[in-house]
Amino acid sequence: MNELAPADAAAFSALAGCLRAMPGREPSAGLTDRILSAVDTERGLDRRRFLMPSPWWGTLAASLIAALSLIAVYQQRTRAPASEQPDGAAWLAASQEPDGTWSPTKHGGAEAYRPALTALSALALDRAPGGFAPQIQRACDALAALQGADGAFGGEGRARLYNHAITTFALATLCPKHPALKPALERALAYVSAQQTAQGGWDYEPRSEGNAAVTTWQVRALACAEAQGFEAAKTPLRKGLRWLRGAARDDGSIAYHRASTACSDSLTALAAYALITAGKAFPGLPELGRHAAGSLSAAPEKAAVADCYRDYAKVLAFESSGAAARAETVRRQMLAQQKAAQPDQWESVGGKLYTTALTALASR
Repeated sequence: MNELAPADAAAFSALAGCLRAMPGREPSAGLTDRILSAVDTERGLDRRRFLMPSPWWGTLAASLIAALSLIAVYQQRTRAPASEQPDGAAWLAASQEPDGTWSPTKHGGAEAYRPALTALSALALDRAPGGFAPQIQRACDALAALQGADGAFGGEGRARLYNHAITTFALATLCPKHPALKPALERALAYVSAQQTAQGGWDYEPRSEGNAAVTTWQVRALACAEAQGFEAAKTPLRKGLRWLRGAARDDGSIAYHRASTACSDSLTALAAYALITAGKAFPGLPELGRHAAGSLSAAPEKAAVADCYRDYAKVLAFESSGAAARAETVRRQMLAQQKAAQPDQWESVGGKLYTTALTALASR
């Protein structure tokens, strides 16, 4: 395994897991000879002259040939063409630390965001075609271990609420397959509720009224938890959606603070997605979200620096509003930027973990 490239090692590990799960069967008589004969015919080489005459050596060689062939088939069937989807999931799997987390500093990011980047990486592997169950399980165990006594997931200042919201969203997403996460998720939801402002939003400072950046992530986490049947998510979710409704402007954009004029495509797209999906039970909120999504442009950005965060949010907004073609335009832009290794707006925060995970999560 140490001699293989990371992508091949991940594929081989996934294949081994699939083979272990299959019932054992005795090979039919003459299998080794048939495989070797097929190889000779295909490549026009008499490989038998290179093999030792021992029967066990022939069986081993045939097994290796079959295994390598299965790896190639597995990679072809579980990955999109290289022009469509870089193999981000395999890279993430190979980059996981022994303790189950992902190290931001090894890949150009900031250590303060280890919980959030571990959560995003785990979500990307969960979304990818099968074969990453061991890595996801280790990530789930690691996320639960990162939780503090107060229910939060670490970091100070701006990092704290981003870590918490993104990790709580990951726990809620993964909990159905990993029920051992339930206690950690319940503590995380209690922390979300405790940090909510009187106005219904979330902000970096306890006495602030809220900002759209962290509020949309908290709302997304709460909506996912409510969908899984967690009653503790209902009241803070309703209050958070009411806060987002108050931040919407007539032109469809979403203000950073309710009374401010500052806005961005990232904020608008994330809020649009939250209003459409989390607000579907409330009259008027999905329509407001679609109006916000409609105010966004899908045209490729001309700026020299990419912004995976903005583009990921746009994909969510466009898909949830029914604008599949616009979502695909942005998705292709993200893939092209990743393939070209284009510098990202937030690279110093999340590094390659961030850009790879978000691009994978935006993929079909």
